Amino acid sequence: MARKRATYPWSGWPPASQERLFKYALFFVAGAFFAVFVGANLFTGALGQQIEAQKTQYGLVVPLVREINILRAAQGDLVRQSPENAVRRILDDRSLNDYARSVESLRFAEDQEGVRVVLEGLTVIMLTDFLQDVRDRAGLQTPEFKLTRNLGEPRLADVLLVLAR
Repeated sequence: MARKRATYPWSGWPPASQERLFKYALFFVAGAFFAVFVGANLFTGALGQQIEAQKTQYGLVVPLVREINILRAAQGDLVRQSPENAVRRILDDRSLNDYARSVESLRFAEDQEGVRVVLEGLTVIMLTDFLQDVRDRAGLQTPEFKLTRNLGEPRLADVLLVLAR
């Protein structure tokens, strides 16, 4: 007669040993869950503290960056010229006159003058260089900026800018 095979390895153990095995297994699973919970809680707490420290540091840096931008704008070689003349000079220096469709002077308020510029067929690099010169050399800001894809060549951009001090 064939011997009956045990279904589980502990089936042949005495009942006291089986009870002890399951008790230890239960404690092990409970301990593992507790360890994972505590570890996750400590990790998220540390992340929260790190985020708060980064926010505090960012809050200290933002005013400095604003002040640097204001000082940089005040040091440009075209700051004392009218916005229209400054933009025309930058267009000349960057050889962008062929891309300029219009450059018109306009007034925002009694004390704030500006210029409306339409450029067509620019690459992104040409546009960023132009905008950097406008900011650094002329101290102009862009209250209105509209960027569209060029209809003739989709890889190029058309830009409508309103620049003012």
